[in-house]
Amino acid sequence: MPTDPAAPASAADAAIADRIDDYRESLFDLLRRPTISATGEGMDAGADAVRDLLAAHGLDARRIETDRYPLVYGERVAADPDAPTVLFYGHYDVQPAEHPEEWASPPFEPTVRDGAIYCRGAGDNKGQFAAHAFALDALARADAVPEVTAKLLVEGGEESGSLGLKQYLDGAAGVDDPGADADAPAAAVRDADLVYVADGPQHRSGRPTLIYGNRGILTFQLDLETANADLHSGNFGGPVPNAATELAEVVASLTAYGEGTDPGRGYPSGGDRVAVDGFYDDVAVTDADRALVDALPDDADAVREELGLTHFTTGRGYYERLLLEPTITVNGLGAGYQGEGSKTVVPRSATAKLDTRLVPGQHPDRAFERIAAHVASVHPDVEVTKGTGFPPMKTPVDTPASEPVLSALSAVWDADPVELPVLGGSLPAAFFRRVDALADVPVLVVPYANPDQGNHSPNEHLDLDCFENGIRTTAAFLERVATADL
Repeated sequence: MPTDPAAPASAADAAIADRIDDYRESLFDLLRRPTISATGEGMDAGADAVRDLLAAHGLDARRIETDRYPLVYGERVAADPDAPTVLFYGHYDVQPAEHPEEWASPPFEPTVRDGAIYCRGAGDNKGQFAAHAFALDALARADAVPEVTAKLLVEGGEESGSLGLKQYLDGAAGVDDPGADADAPAAAVRDADLVYVADGPQHRSGRPTLIYGNRGILTFQLDLETANADLHSGNFGGPVPNAATELAEVVASLTAYGEGTDPGRGYPSGGDRVAVDGFYDDVAVTDADRALVDALPDDADAVREELGLTHFTTGRGYYERLLLEPTITVNGLGAGYQGEGSKTVVPRSATAKLDTRLVPGQHPDRAFERIAAHVASVHPDVEVTKGTGFPPMKTPVDTPASEPVLSALSAVWDADPVELPVLGGSLPAAFFRRVDALADVPVLVVPYANPDQGNHSPNEHLDLDCFENGIRTTAAFLERVATADL
């Protein structure tokens, strides 16, 4: 239940209120630095800036070099060796800021308007991971640092496959961590009792949110070439195969409408279930997961109205379809002439870029094998290329680690938290499970950003109250986890 809003959620609340302008300026300094992993722009200097921010707020911080982009690690070690250890994960890389004309203010110049910080990376993820450092600083200034060892691992490749994070956690060659034992892979983080991820938006209701995992993802590409040149549609159209038409048929074969679904609009494809043989064989969704979904507000009508949709592709519950089932999504199609006017050609080649979101129990490698086999059975000339991917990750919903999180969220936000079995999007959190010592560690996702943050879109923004409450939530959580039974 919500707590008394007059009661402080944390002993650090007053220090946070006193320092919030300074914390905002520290975040602004970080936001002004483009750190785009897709292109490499600003990544090296960005890693230094993150290290300096952590150090300036009381953490012992260093860079960890990888063959990709650096990780930044910071820690504040408790005096009691038996104190719980919490690992906070975040990422300092951001998406490219395409279409600057669609931004109301420059994408890398943090601007406050309408009660929010507008800037690329404000919510995804600089404003969220920085909240942990600011919370530790405030607790120290309040002389209220709890007996918890707090560690931050901030990577630079989340938006482009997390290859550096994976390399570090695997103990692979090429990792240079001057503060760690070279014989112990991921030595700095392997003693964590809990991995805490502040990323993504809160539930669309605006209530504080706790998520017990995330869907996985696999990207892949389909390519088809049917001739050695684009051909005149009058001279060759009909008997000559059309790459665009044939690839479209392959794409359409990947999904089908499920039981209880009525397309109702004459659409021949674009169904709500994956139509690949064996794709659902590994799905491991529990009754407890379904119970959380059943308890969520039914706001499908609001979603449809907000997005200007005429229909959904599923006859099942909105959140059931969104969170508990895999998908295959067409991200982009390319074929033939795309310029102004018309050019009557039979396209010689066609390309489709797709992703599949995976639920607990599934694995990107097995999913790719099944997709490739399906495509070969439909059209053996189509080339299937595997892209990047993360496995799904799931923590049991009855984990004791959730109690201090739920208590902190309720106290800070003065509202009952929403609990989700998984995040609809994907995170590399499952990579922590590759470390033997962390194979069973709880991984919890606790988003601090507003539901409409617009991550990956123009005008990304983090509400000021979410920024401050994120700092307060981390402080309140650290105080509660110090005495929790994990």
